[in-house]
Amino acid sequence: MISLFRSYAALDKTSRLKKAEKIIKVLSRYKSLERSEILDIGCGSGYLGSILAKRAKRYIGVDVVDERKVKDFEFIKTDALKIPLKPMSFDIIICNHVIEHVTDQKKLLQKISSLLRKDGICYITCPNILWPMEPHLKLPFLSYLPKNIADLYVRSAGKGEEYDIYPMTYPKFTKKLKKLFSIENFTLEILKNPKYYGFNNNLYLILSYFPNYFLKLINYFLPNWIIIVKNKSTS
Repeated sequence: MISLFRSYAALDKTSRLKKAEKIIKVLSRYKSLERSEILDIGCGSGYLGSILAKRAKRYIGVDVVDERKVKDFEFIKTDALKIPLKPMSFDIIICNHVIEHVTDQKKLLQKISSLLRKDGICYITCPNILWPMEPHLKLPFLSYLPKNIADLYVRSAGKGEEYDIYPMTYPKFTKKLKKLFSIENFTLEILKNPKYYGFNNNLYLILSYFPNYFLKLINYFLPNWIIIVKNKSTS
């Protein structure tokens, strides 16, 4: 389940609106938002939800806690593993940096699979356990450590009582996805055209000049991945 004891949600307006623009550009490559019913698992600050609620046919945000800064959309407070909605209800599901907070990741993916329509897609992301700077607590090499040592590191840094995040390597992440879904690593498309998708940091801009074979190799060492999945039976 998702941790109920503390939140890692980014709530500042500027960064959340930029993230919303990126997600909308990716989703628009696959679906007409105006014709889509969208579920956002872990809707956090609500800025993305506020935009999509005005553009989509229907938008529902869910989260285990309500930390929304804007609340002008349909919202359900629920654990991601217990979403009380009918199967095959959504054209698009967004699961942006949620899976690393869930201990039963298999059950989360099964829930997503059940909620997607036959031609539906899910936008799902996960941080890389090999990235040197842990993105939630900003502690270098934290994800490299055994659990007991990582917990001690977190406590010593005054960042909480334990390290309760579960990032993965790219092979492990995609192996879990492939049990239920066909997948497309959209990260590679972003690396080819980072400015269009709003990834203007130096790393992505530099990588955009490299050939495809190099991008596929460096993919394993990126800070996170954006994957588009579809239920296997529909591919």
